[in-house]
Amino acid sequence: MAIHLFFRKSTEGFRSLEEVFDIVIHALEGGEVKVLEVPEKKISFGNIVRNLRYVRRNRGKVNHITGDIQYAALATGRNTVLTVHDAYSSITGSWAKQFLIRLFWFWLPAIMVKRITTISDKSRRELEEIIPFARHKIRVIPNPYNPKLLSGNLRLENLAIINTSKPIVLHLGTKANKNLERTIEALEGLPYKLYIVGKLNDKQAELLSRYQIDFESYFNLPYKEVAVLYHRCSAVCFASLYEGFGMPIIEAQLVGKPIVTSQIDPMPWVAGEGACLVDPYDVRSIRQGIVKVMEDLGYRENLIALGQANVQRFDPATIAGMYEAVYREVAAR
Repeated sequence: MAIHLFFRKSTEGFRSLEEVFDIVIHALEGGEVKVLEVPEKKISFGNIVRNLRYVRRNRGKVNHITGDIQYAALATGRNTVLTVHDAYSSITGSWAKQFLIRLFWFWLPAIMVKRITTISDKSRRELEEIIPFARHKIRVIPNPYNPKLLSGNLRLENLAIINTSKPIVLHLGTKANKNLERTIEALEGLPYKLYIVGKLNDKQAELLSRYQIDFESYFNLPYKEVAVLYHRCSAVCFASLYEGFGMPIIEAQLVGKPIVTSQIDPMPWVAGEGACLVDPYDVRSIRQGIVKVMEDLGYRENLIALGQANVQRFDPATIAGMYEAVYREVAAR
């Protein structure tokens, strides 16, 4: 069975979708997989037309639109799987813009394709609100963990560093939904170092200075270097305000680090029992969660064990098998 996977135009520093499906592709058993990238990134009438022509020329028997370019379903036809990573975050702007997004990114693609996949139960509920007429097409297939995090060299480096340096809290992402500002406030006066992955804005830099946070920031890192930071840290703080999934949760669990995350869906669904849940709007709650996973050793060890059991739900072979089942459904109909 030949599968044509269509990706958005890649942009340096923004490869989250591509990294997820790289893992899935490597775990797929049997069949031919062809990876295709549309030529245009920016959204304009001309660019969309050029992308649709490219997709039309390269469509196969089974097509998979992997995210962000849902309108490509207008060119692939019925034998298509459409993946939507999160719904409402993309519906912004004026009423006219929101209408066009709903029409070309959700309503028309949902009519065209045979199957729609999304990455969490929360994303499924959001999609059902936007495309209630296509709810029977929706399947939940979560993201897989990245096996690169289990590299033997990274494990050895982790063992060499642990308990020999100032405890490190790792925070991933600097966009507004990642809630870095409250995490900075929560760390005021605590004897920990903060690692930040993402480009800081002026307000965030000012807060780090005001609260006298000992920190290091990293931007545009290759995944291998992000993996090193996971192994170096003592805990991960991911008190996000909005996510479609929340990859840092399962990444922390995989490497055996306690994770402090938001009590807002889908984070509890992803984390299972293996996370310290906090109110992401309450600085005190975030602070208490960080201190608890750092200082309460019994709680910390139990949380790590529960996390490592939970993360098996996201084994790449399991997730690839779920996609294979959907591909077979599309090919058979």
